[in-house]
Amino acid sequence: MNVRTHMSPWTALFLGLFALGAVTISSASALILYGMRIIDGRAGGVLTFAADTVSGLPQLIDAMPPGVDDLLSLRRDPSYAANVSAKATLVSGDRSGRLRPVLEITNRGDSVISLLVVRVAAMDEHNIPVGEWTEVVATPVAVEGPWRGPIMPHATRNVVMHGGWRVFADDTNATLRPAVEISDVFVWRPAERIASAGSG
Repeated sequence: MNVRTHMSPWTALFLGLFALGAVTISSASALILYGMRIIDGRAGGVLTFAADTVSGLPQLIDAMPPGVDDLLSLRRDPSYAANVSAKATLVSGDRSGRLRPVLEITNRGDSVISLLVVRVAAMDEHNIPVGEWTEVVATPVAVEGPWRGPIMPHATRNVVMHGGWRVFADDTNATLRPAVEISDVFVWRPAERIASAGSG
């Protein structure tokens, strides 16, 4: 007489997990092998495309519209800040007596300043800042509003800074003085852009 034995739930669970793992490993191996075959077949084409793109980069850049070409010619140059003269004066521009910095910026160098960020801090008699303003005073293109445009060589720009802290001209801060800092400067150097693109 044959006695039929029943499989325990734990045995069924382990067998099911084993079967699922075997199917998963087999499927993943097949996908990896297929993917490697595709990559191997197209790697040569990708490398050829990359080489053609790099060799044709100067012509591609020269064919771009003037605005895009100008953006590619920007170079951050912290050393050029030595050619920038920035003077600030704290003035009261409204009836409330709120102070705002007025900047006089002169580009004493021979390059076009395409992007210039200036920070002004209002210092009290103890050299403690009681307010600060940070503003972009030169931009790659000139548009109405905050886009003031580039600063040409040997040109002077006057700017009224906005935003920042609410500092008022009263008896407690009558001795405030502005401290000016050039935070960032980009210059327009198309010759360097063409040279760097051609050297690739």
